[in-house]
Amino acid sequence: MSELQIGVLILGVAVIALVFGFNVFQEWRFRKKASQAFARPHDDVLLNVPKNNVRDGVRADRMEPVLADGMHVPASYDDEPFEPEIPEDTSLIMPAAVERPVPQPEPMPLPARDDEENSGFESADHQALVAALLDPSLDFIAEVVFHEPHELAAMPRFNVGKRTHIIGRTEKGLWKPAEALPGTRYKQINIGMQMVDRSGAVTEPELAGFCQQVSRFAEEHDAAVSFPQRQQKLVAARELDRFCADVDVLIGINVVPRVAVEGTRLRSFVEAGGLQLEPDGAFHYLADSGNTLYSLMAADQMPFTFHTLLDKSFPALTLLFDVPRVAGGVDVFDRAVLFAKQLAAEFDAQLVDDNRRVLSDVGLARIRDQLVHIYSSMDDRGIAPGSVAALRLFA
Repeated sequence: MSELQIGVLILGVAVIALVFGFNVFQEWRFRKKASQAFARPHDDVLLNVPKNNVRDGVRADRMEPVLADGMHVPASYDDEPFEPEIPEDTSLIMPAAVERPVPQPEPMPLPARDDEENSGFESADHQALVAALLDPSLDFIAEVVFHEPHELAAMPRFNVGKRTHIIGRTEKGLWKPAEALPGTRYKQINIGMQMVDRSGAVTEPELAGFCQQVSRFAEEHDAAVSFPQRQQKLVAARELDRFCADVDVLIGINVVPRVAVEGTRLRSFVEAGGLQLEPDGAFHYLADSGNTLYSLMAADQMPFTFHTLLDKSFPALTLLFDVPRVAGGVDVFDRAVLFAKQLAAEFDAQLVDDNRRVLSDVGLARIRDQLVHIYSSMDDRGIAPGSVAALRLFA
C-alpha cells in the first residue's frame, strides 16, 4: 500500500470519527432541547397539580387544576418514557413562564330590538334572554329604581375586580341591555357583578366597594337602591368557587414528531381538518356558535402566524381541551383525540403528556372516564358544559 493510499485511509477514518462525534453531540443537544421544550413551572395537569392552583384568588401562569379528588389519572401510562429527538432551533424556544392563551368568554349578543319596543311588543323569549344576562346564582345584583323615567347621559363605570353587566327596564316595561342613547329612558336598571371566575370568588372588600359605588351612583341620580344579603352571597360564592375548582381542567396532549414539522405542511393539514388560525396564535376548531371546541398550538408557546408558518418548523405541538367550556364534552374529546392521532400518523409522531410519558389508548381511555364524572357533576349542578354560565365562570 502506497503512502498516498495510507494517507487517504487515515483521512477517511478521521472524517468518519468526526461525523460520528458530531452526531453524538447533536443528539445530546436535541435531548436537552426536548426537555426544555416541555419544561413547566408546575406539575402536569393530570397528575400532581394542587387543586386550588387556579381558584385561590391568585391568577396562575397556566390554569391547569387537577382532576377532582379520588379521580386522578395514574401517573404512568407506559413503562418506558419517550425521549423525543427534536431538532435544535433556538428561535423557537420561549421562556417556560409564558402564559398559554386561555380562551376568553364569548360575548352574549343581545342587541336592543327598537322596532319591537316601539311597537309596544317584544317576545317573551327575548325578554327571558335579556333577564338571563344577570343570574342570581352567578351575580350580585343591585336594583336601582329611578323616581322618574331617567335617560342615562353615560353608562356608569365601577372600579371592581369582577365583570359587571347592566340591564334596564324602559318606560314601556321592557328589559334590554342598558345603553346611553338619546330618547331612551329607564324606570329601573339592575347592575350585576359576577361573583366567581377563574381568578377566584369575590372578596368581602370587593363586594363592599361595589355596593358603595352603586349607592353613590343612585344618590347622584335621585334613585333608590337595594342589595341582596351580602354575607349570604359571599358564602354562596365561596361554595360555588370550590365546586368550580373541582371541575376546572385543561387537558394538553403533546404531539412530538421525529423530525420538526414544516409550518406550511402543518397549516395545510390542520386547515384540512377544519381548524382555523385565530388572533391568539393558535388553530381553533370552532362550534357553529363560534365557541372553541379544541385548539392546537406550538408546545414551546410560539404563536402561529402566517410568517412563522411560512418560515419555521415546529418540534412539538400541543392540542388543548378546556373541559368545562366545551359543549358536548366527551364526544368532542373523542374527536380531539382522533385528530391528535391523525396528526401523529401524518407527521410520524407520538402522543405524550407534559412529563413526556407516552399517552397510550389505555391512558386516554382513563382520562375519558374521568371526563364522564366531571360532566355528570356539572349537569347535576345545573351548569351545562359550554353554556353561557360555564363560559362566564371559567373565564
